[in-house]
Amino acid sequence: MVIPDLSEQAIVASIKNWIDESHVREREDRINSMNYYEGVNLEGETRKWFDSNALKYAPPMAVNITKKLIDGRFISYKTAPERKADDKYLDIIGDLDQDMVEMDRLTGLLGSIAMLRFYDEDKGVLDSHILTDFEPLFVPNNPKPVGLVYPLFSHGRAKENEQEWVFWSDETHFKMLKGGRIIHVNDQDINPMGVMPIVFSHLYSMMGNEWWRTGNGIMVANANQLYNVFGTQLSLGNMYQSLGQSVLTGVDEATRIKMDVSKLLVLPEGANYQIVSPSGSLNEIRDNMKWVVETTAHALHLKVKWGSDAGSTSGEHQRILEVDLTEAVMADFERWRKFENQRFELDRAILETNGVNVTDEYNCNFSEPHIPLSPQQEREEWEWKWSNGLATKKDWFRHYNPDMDDSEIDERLGEAQAETKTQAEAQAPQAPVFGGLRQLGSVGT
Repeated sequence: MVIPDLSEQAIVASIKNWIDESHVREREDRINSMNYYEGVNLEGETRKWFDSNALKYAPPMAVNITKKLIDGRFISYKTAPERKADDKYLDIIGDLDQDMVEMDRLTGLLGSIAMLRFYDEDKGVLDSHILTDFEPLFVPNNPKPVGLVYPLFSHGRAKENEQEWVFWSDETHFKMLKGGRIIHVNDQDINPMGVMPIVFSHLYSMMGNEWWRTGNGIMVANANQLYNVFGTQLSLGNMYQSLGQSVLTGVDEATRIKMDVSKLLVLPEGANYQIVSPSGSLNEIRDNMKWVVETTAHALHLKVKWGSDAGSTSGEHQRILEVDLTEAVMADFERWRKFENQRFELDRAILETNGVNVTDEYNCNFSEPHIPLSPQQEREEWEWKWSNGLATKKDWFRHYNPDMDDSEIDERLGEAQAETKTQAEAQAPQAPVFGGLRQLGSVGT
């Protein structure tokens, strides 16, 4: 939304007009994507494609594949990155890694989202609100947002005209109601931090003049809808192929025939009764459902393995299959490194406003995605490292028990060595016994 200037009067008038005229309409695709991701009203979305009478005999399918595909593709923060920064800063970042998991997935779903950062004085940590419903504000000839407005959660208790909206810019901060009445948060509606506490996340760089990016939600939600429609057709087809459709010919409407499975049915002359099943193959519908999922997954650099697929593959084979996904995720890392640096600079400004100073040292390293090894492959890898002097038994304990300190590891190693020695002695071959005496060796006379 473009506003003429940053005066309070112009801001309020522009926001009020946007809320009244275009807020919901402009968000239809994003709302639909979020509904499918959260699994909201999937059954209702399927029902609208069928006659209500048909679904009296077969339940509609309401399976959520949107969340599975999005969560499977956007995994940059599946393993928490290693952050190098002031220890004071690392101690107060709170649940940042969990917030970033959601940021990664929702950016992939919607294309553009925002993170509001703030300092929780009661807990003494930084915290976040992830914003999916918001509107950036621009002034003419400036491609960067100069402000942002978003609705507060009403939890269904507030009337529509009592819904509160929050506005932020580098200089100003206030709340307002839909009708335009301002709710002051301080005496002069000043933003004490001097910077808008918002970091924007985009799925890809700006192309053309459009600030909003399109996410994968529309594509995946449409595929999800088609999958559920096919599944409902399969449900109906199973019913009709199992029970069939009763068909009666050669009988006028005035004739009344009572149907009863316990009695013989007598038809008038020239009449014919039969049960007809559809000729279409239900397997074709199942194949179409798989095709929808596999095609959508391919667009997201994913491979689909169905539960009915026989056999298993090694970790190395899975790595080869996942090369496309690995390259896509590593490209995501570059985008998130930029975001991490922007968020860190914002965090420093927020902390400074609250009397907490941290150094400007910050670096974020991501872990390359990998396919877990099988137990046998893990054993072979550790044996190879030990035999080539590339790891010790302590390294094994540190890898699987990162919370153990060196003294605990030494104690466990001592116990393991003592137990191994005892077992070896118990299994050692014993000298033969002759005439009740153990032969210990020849004795000279």
